[in-house]
Amino acid sequence: MAVARLPPLNGAKTLGMPPTKFDGLTGPSYKLGDTSHPLPNPRALRPYVDTISGEVDTWPAHASGHAVGNVSMMLSKNKSLVIYNDEDFGKPQVIPKPRFLDQLETYLKKELRALGVTEVMPNELRLQAHREVFEYLIEDFKTYKPLLSAIKNEYEMMLAYQRQQIRDLEPLKQMLITVSEQCDQKIMSIRDEEKQEMTDLKMENKNLKERIQAMNNERGDLNSQVYKLQEELAAEYRRYRDECDARKMLIEDINEMRAAEMADDSKQPTMSGEAVEDDPEMMKIALRQARIDEKSATTRLNDMVANYGDVIPRRDFEALTIKSQKMEEDYTTSKDDFAKLKAEHDALLEMHTKITKQRDEFYVELETMKRSSTPRPDWDKCADILQGGMGRWKEISQNKSTNECVDVLLNEIAAGGGSDAGGAEYFDGKGTGPEIPAYLRVEGQVRNRRLGKRDCSLIIRDIWREKAANDAGKTDGVRDKMQDFLYEYLSRRFSMEQMRIEWGYNLEDACTRYAHDEMIGLFQGVLSGEIDEEVYHGTMEQIEQLMATYNKIDFDKGNPGKITKDGLRQGLKEVFPTVDPEMIVAIVSAAEVELDARDKDEVEYQEMFKEDDEGRTGPFLDEVRKWIKQERNNYAEDVKQQLSDLKTVSVDELKRGLSLADPEIDNKTMDKYVLWVFDTTPDKIAEVESIELSKVISRLQNGNVRRSGEEVLKI
Repeated sequence: MAVARLPPLNGAKTLGMPPTKFDGLTGPSYKLGDTSHPLPNPRALRPYVDTISGEVDTWPAHASGHAVGNVSMMLSKNKSLVIYNDEDFGKPQVIPKPRFLDQLETYLKKELRALGVTEVMPNELRLQAHREVFEYLIEDFKTYKPLLSAIKNEYEMMLAYQRQQIRDLEPLKQMLITVSEQCDQKIMSIRDEEKQEMTDLKMENKNLKERIQAMNNERGDLNSQVYKLQEELAAEYRRYRDECDARKMLIEDINEMRAAEMADDSKQPTMSGEAVEDDPEMMKIALRQARIDEKSATTRLNDMVANYGDVIPRRDFEALTIKSQKMEEDYTTSKDDFAKLKAEHDALLEMHTKITKQRDEFYVELETMKRSSTPRPDWDKCADILQGGMGRWKEISQNKSTNECVDVLLNEIAAGGGSDAGGAEYFDGKGTGPEIPAYLRVEGQVRNRRLGKRDCSLIIRDIWREKAANDAGKTDGVRDKMQDFLYEYLSRRFSMEQMRIEWGYNLEDACTRYAHDEMIGLFQGVLSGEIDEEVYHGTMEQIEQLMATYNKIDFDKGNPGKITKDGLRQGLKEVFPTVDPEMIVAIVSAAEVELDARDKDEVEYQEMFKEDDEGRTGPFLDEVRKWIKQERNNYAEDVKQQLSDLKTVSVDELKRGLSLADPEIDNKTMDKYVLWVFDTTPDKIAEVESIELSKVISRLQNGNVRRSGEEVLKI
């Protein structure tokens, strides 16, 4: 903003002097801060140019006296402080002001009125008006201009700095306001949340006060009752005491009456005695003597109590002496026994130390021998390569040493007793007739691959798996015969006819050689038609039911992956209701052996249902299969007892035997058993003839028969 210059003062005096040559800044100097500012010599200033400056009057110093105008302060209508002097009220000053000062003050008042800021209060407009007047003052006083400008700049710098500080603090002020509002809101929300709680606490406090008041009232009532009962008790006690005193007086009267009667009875007829008894003086003397005797007796009694109070009778003393002697003898005996036991204990400790040392030495020797020696051979494996299987091997190796077993095995192999060494390199074909199974129909010779037991087990396991999938896809629910399915299986596995026939003959030969194995023997029986295929599926179904039962028991107890031995027994009873306690003990013992859990309360039951790649399972499932097979044999034996008087059995007779052996069997199950025994179909059942009893029992033992109810008691 441009600053307008004030008009020059009329009659202004100059403070100049004749001009001289300018010799540089050789005049006076002034210092602002740490910087010194030299000025030119006043004699070198140009006349009427540099020497013309503002006139500094000495007012009011030149006046003869000081007359300062009175200044007054008043409150305006809006309660603002306003300063007035005598000039504002029209009072002339006694001593006139300098003209330049008067012009500056007049200009300042005019500007303040024009801007409407006559009130004395912080305002930007008032500051601007005073700033302009100050600039006029600086411009007019050339000599003091640098100093006044520096002063003005310092003030301006400080004002700018303060404004910047205010601008920087404005966001903080807004943020402070925002935070304050948020805090107020939080406080209000907390108050709202606590309002209900305070209300509840007040209600609870009120209820507690009421309860306390009620309890205080109840306590007052109880205190009143206690006070009343105390009064009644005191009255009863007084009555009791009166009755007691009366009773004592009555007893005393009775005793006196009895004494009087006794005195009358013992009274002598002599007059002298009567005179003595009736004489009061004699009675006093007798009473005095009686009191002396009583005092003497009391003294003696007290002496006896004081001197012999801790003395026991001689009889008790002798008994205690005997008891003490016996205890001393017992103590001596116990002491001797303890010394002997201590000596034995020390000897046992020494022996235990020696034995422990020997045990450690033997253990080290055992570990050394384990690392350096070969393991003991499993001689039962020899049964797999000998004709006759396990029975033949046990017969020829019984009670023989290792060297002798080796000699026997070598002799059997040399003599052609080995299952893989016997026979020729080729099998003779069985022909192509319809009675020959399709997978064996061939003329000529078939190569002998000498199929091992492991390979045979793997093929059988794969056949069972493929057949289960094939039967599951059938819609009529009728299973294919194993002979027909084996032909299809070999045809899918081997595209060449020669390979199919070769594997068929080798599989049958391996099944014959390893028929002593439970799973291989079962497959051979099913393949030949001697054993019902449902025996395999029924056994697997029962094992799956047992697994599901254990899973349910495990799930009911939190599914930790383990069940207790009681859970094992419970599952066996649920799946096999007819199992006897002895068999349950045997099966649980097999589980303990398999899982090494004889000293454990819980077993990891899922490990018992796992099988290896050959389809073999552990002792637990072997015992379960053994019991299932035994149950079939027992069922067949019960039927045999019912039909023991017959040589041949017809359909009706078999049904009668089944009904007697298993009264709860239904007709559908009975018809299924009959069809299996007579190897026929429902449409030809009426045409079948009677068969021998032994064949009936054999077919029942090899069929999927199961008792429907409880076993019939045998007489």
